[in-house]
Amino acid sequence: MLRPLGIEYIPRLAAGFLKANPGQDIQFTFHTGVTQYLLDGLAARKYDLVFCSQPSEEHKFTAVPIQKQNLIMITPQSHPLSAQDSVDLVETIPYPQIFFEKSAGIRNVIDQMFARTGASPKIAYETEEDQVIAGLVAQGFGIAVVPYMDILQKLNVNILQIRSPNYERAFFMVHNDCVFIPPVVQKFRQFVLDDGMMLTEEPV
Repeated sequence: MLRPLGIEYIPRLAAGFLKANPGQDIQFTFHTGVTQYLLDGLAARKYDLVFCSQPSEEHKFTAVPIQKQNLIMITPQSHPLSAQDSVDLVETIPYPQIFFEKSAGIRNVIDQMFARTGASPKIAYETEEDQVIAGLVAQGFGIAVVPYMDILQKLNVNILQIRSPNYERAFFMVHNDCVFIPPVVQKFRQFVLDDGMMLTEEPV
């Protein structure tokens, strides 16, 4: 699973599933990583299910959206954009930016967002960890598009809502139809689907 999903969402579902099936010998194993790492593990049959960004069509996996997520722009507190409450991404083009590495599923979403502005961002640094990006922004290395994280409230950053362009960021539950899926895994998959899609919101 992606690390953001391991903070509350997946543990809540796993605990709920165990509670709904008392007395059964059900064992979970949990692994975290970036999307490509998780999909490689699914292809290698290391995992029964993975929770990650949307896989590309070349993987030929079955992917179901299970959670939506809002993205925000963060800036150092002394940045020229920091006085704003919201921003159009085209306004950020002149400034150095910190991006997720291309192995991160969220990178494709952010690339598409900037492509819709018709301009290319100035990518100063790349890393795969959202908290590392936030730390670099706090120290003035650039600005960044990231998912909301509670740690942002403790750092010297300003949070700006993204007015434009419109976007959709979703997490997916993914499995491989070409391999046998144990009945208990099928049951958990249905349990997740019955839980319904959540929208992760940042505090107002």
